Amino acid sequence: MSSELKTDGKFYYQTETHYDQLDGQMLLHHPRYMIFVERAQQLFFESVLNAPRFDWRNFPDMYIVVRKFEIEFLRPIEGVQDIQVVLWPEMVRAAKMKTAFELRSADGSSVFAKGYRLNCKVDQQTHQPVMWTDSFIDGIQRLIDSAS
Repeated sequence: MSSELKTDGKFYYQTETHYDQLDGQMLLHHPRYMIFVERAQQLFFESVLNAPRFDWRNFPDMYIVVRKFEIEFLRPIEGVQDIQVVLWPEMVRAAKMKTAFELRSADGSSVFAKGYRLNCKVDQQTHQPVMWTDSFIDGIQRLIDSAS
């Protein structure tokens, strides 16, 4: 498994499916797609913020809730195989960020699913929406601009 933020503004997470994640038809069970996206999102935040182990106590921009998660299943992921999750920020505003994603074959030639995740940054005590830090907004906006 590996992950990398590339100059195209996208984050690539290489991983693999396992036998215990498959259903009786040997297809990746549908909730597992979202779990792979969640794992990639964690590594993306750690990479962008240079923050180890999703440490929201020291990196308040990591204190988030998911407001919306939308996924479109295009092709089943069959059997045990290497896959990649590709994430890229599409929009960052006040307290929310929209991150698009695709689950692809290891070589990137097939797209199994695509969608987006809308995160909302919240205050650690009140749990109400709060602004991202300026450095976070600037960093995410640079990624958005480089993907254009």
